[in-house]
Amino acid sequence: MQIEQNPESYYYAKSAFRIIKQYWYLFIISIVFFLSIAQFLNWYIQPVYEVGSIILIDEEVAGNKPDPTHEFMKSFSIFSAANDIQLEILKMKSLDLIYKALENIHSEITYYAVNGIKTKEIHTESPFQVDFLRNHVQPVGTKFRIIPGTNGRFRLLADKNDEYIHLCNYEKHTLGSVSSFAFDKEYAYGETIESPFFSFRILCDAQKMPYFSADTKYFFTFNDLNLLAYTYQKSINIDQLAKDVHAASIKLKSKSAQKGIDFINALTAAYLQRIIDKKNYLAENTILYLDNQLRVIEDSLKLTENTLQAFRSTNKVMEIAGKSDQEFKGANELETQKEELQAKTSYYHYVKKSLADNNDLNTLLVPSSMGINDNVLSGIIDEYIKLNNERNNLIANKQTRSPFYKTLTVKIKNQKKTLAENIDNLINSNNVMLGSLEGRLRKKDKQIVELPSTQREMVGIERKYKLNDNIYNYMLQKKAEAEVAKASNIPENDILEPARMLQPKAVFPNKVMNFTIALLLGLVFPFAGFGMKNFMNNTVNSELEIQGMTQMPFLGRIYHRKGRKPLPILIDAPKSAISESFRTVRTNLDHFLNGKNHQVVLLTSTLAGEGKSFIALNLATSIALLGKKTVLVSFDIRKPGFYPALKLECQLGTSSILSGRANVSEALEVTTIPNLDFIGAGPVLSNPSELIGSVNTEPFLDELRQKYDYVIIDTPPLGLVTDAFLLMKYADLKIFIIREKMTPKAQLTSLLQEIEHKKIEDFYWLVNDVDVSDTFYGKKNEYFSQD
Repeated sequence: MQIEQNPESYYYAKSAFRIIKQYWYLFIISIVFFLSIAQFLNWYIQPVYEVGSIILIDEEVAGNKPDPTHEFMKSFSIFSAANDIQLEILKMKSLDLIYKALENIHSEITYYAVNGIKTKEIHTESPFQVDFLRNHVQPVGTKFRIIPGTNGRFRLLADKNDEYIHLCNYEKHTLGSVSSFAFDKEYAYGETIESPFFSFRILCDAQKMPYFSADTKYFFTFNDLNLLAYTYQKSINIDQLAKDVHAASIKLKSKSAQKGIDFINALTAAYLQRIIDKKNYLAENTILYLDNQLRVIEDSLKLTENTLQAFRSTNKVMEIAGKSDQEFKGANELETQKEELQAKTSYYHYVKKSLADNNDLNTLLVPSSMGINDNVLSGIIDEYIKLNNERNNLIANKQTRSPFYKTLTVKIKNQKKTLAENIDNLINSNNVMLGSLEGRLRKKDKQIVELPSTQREMVGIERKYKLNDNIYNYMLQKKAEAEVAKASNIPENDILEPARMLQPKAVFPNKVMNFTIALLLGLVFPFAGFGMKNFMNNTVNSELEIQGMTQMPFLGRIYHRKGRKPLPILIDAPKSAISESFRTVRTNLDHFLNGKNHQVVLLTSTLAGEGKSFIALNLATSIALLGKKTVLVSFDIRKPGFYPALKLECQLGTSSILSGRANVSEALEVTTIPNLDFIGAGPVLSNPSELIGSVNTEPFLDELRQKYDYVIIDTPPLGLVTDAFLLMKYADLKIFIIREKMTPKAQLTSLLQEIEHKKIEDFYWLVNDVDVSDTFYGKKNEYFSQD
């Protein structure tokens, strides 16, 4: 099976190999230069490490039996976590949480160590620690330098610049500004350093000093935590660990591996603590509400108890039996039901008032905490709280312009409306049920009235006392459950893997990649230089460029020659590659002329100096060496060509024949090359175009056609004069000479378009001065080696 080869790709590959072989020293210099830069960058850039952790968003595993304690805690819907993993990720990336984590790892200050030109951020390994007052302003961004001294002293410097600096109070979270200042003073370690712009102490850890060279310079700066939190929010990467896996991976790239580990641990700890704080807050609200209700019931219970004791003491009645006891129990049950309905109604009015006052419903008491087992109402409130949390997270992350934020706002509005309608319906339903109970109570009271007065009064007092006692015990039970739940609070989410380095080596700079890129740049850079040179060059550089300019057939190529020998190449070096190229052109010429004799072949070019006369002579020589009678005619009568290899006088020539001053036999010169005759240009006359366009031209060429097998015409360049166009109608085949790295692209394009526009047939192009290294010839000699 034959594999097709892309000639364009092959050409570019050969050209690239030629350039590398010819300019190998430039490639060596370029590669060494870029490898040196890579080595410097690998040394200079502080390594960046990737650290990470994994946190479980939901502890429950499908198929496992739920923990009874966990189920008990879930009976309070305030402890049912929303397991939307994307929502939890959004919470972990909130600026507020990141700010707290940065505070916990004391990121207010950054320490640097400088060795020569290399700067390194240091964290726990710093031999100095700054202890500052949080309620005092500190200069954000000012670079303080510490110069260790002797006897427990050091020198503190700060250089003045032209910009304003910010002053930050970390306790009040406020910023101010002041003109830059200079500072240079000596202090003892542990001594308070105070001014209107700062207040801190420098503490030294002498055990860490030996790890730094004597030339190390130490600096520290105060940071704006708000800006730092925003930077961390952009750089931290939190994603779901895998599809259908309720776990998130947290990744961060940090110049200090330990600092990154400390930050992620602080972030996850703050996240879990936030869950517990929220649960505790909701539980505390529930307990506070129950305490308020208990205080009211307790007062009523005490009053009823005192009344009951006084009545029994006065009337010496210890218990009620029979019918009175039955009536009392029935009435007591109805009163209990009534109180429960009234408690529910009180809760519904509490929710309704919260909606009307636009209170923060995230702290709203849920129905189950009040013993209201209404799944519909619980679902509506849970969904409302969840939507509010999502919107609050978007606000915290400054994403209020997000389309999702607008969608959430509409959903919250609709959910609030649904909740209000549901509460109204529940209130109405409760009122109907209360009305029914009150009717039954009135009937029961009527039956009690029929009892003796002492018994009737006793029943009423006891009934009220037991009712308050039951309600009080019920409230106490709910309070105890809430307190147990609060004391047992743990986050549903858990840390699966504490923060650690994810890779043993730094992820940046990647030394192997840097050296690889440097090697590639070292190879590409010289090519880019040559490409730019070619781009700036306005001459033809390759056959491919010519193919893109014209659809004219290709006749062949002539290789580059070194030096200028007096004899034709085919005579002086018949076995050279350039001689072979002329033989190839001769073969192609014979093919295009179908092997016919008595043919006129015209040669022209764009400009002078493109090798047109050289090619005409050697092409005529190669044809003559086949035994074909050949004549070479120079029509460049403006500037007669010089043919030293023929060693002829050429006193008469083409101009003489066309002007009628001589005939063909008089102007014809016989050369030393067998079968090759020559007619020179002749004397220079003032009207060359008129002579070429005269009626004498056609008979002149017809006479030569009859006497010779091939008539080779050497014409003036087309880019200078139009003489060649006048002769084209007499030629059987026209050859356009294009010389690499010399023929201008613009003029060549214009001439090729003109030729195609005039629809001149039998026109072929031939490229001259081709570097033999672009061909299959592997060995060079003096005739085709590069100059």
